Amino acid sequence: MKPFDAHHERRGGKRLRMGCRAKVKSRHTGETYYGECVDLSVDGLAIRSAFVPQFGEILEVTIIVPPVGAVYSKPFEAVVEVRRCNEVERGKLYEIGAKIIKR
Repeated sequence: MKPFDAHHERRGGKRLRMGCRAKVKSRHTGETYYGECVDLSVDGLAIRSAFVPQFGEILEVTIIVPPVGAVYSKPFEAVVEVRRCNEVERGKLYEIGAKIIKR
């Protein structure tokens, strides 16, 4: 058995850096918030927003993919479960880490 390495990536999917606009709707309150998707993988994503969700809260996420030249892409839509929320900028900006449960 290998020794524990705190810097070893334990996630199953490789993460892609994004920087795309995101819309987040809470299934708990029905409220909609906006932010930026900072990374995306096969099984999860991270969004930065002023919204602070509860651990385990279910969210509907729409990521607006920018056009490549004159070609527009369909928005990426998923239902996710919140796994973490970290403060990035005191009282203003939070990073939400979520597991994708339905696409």
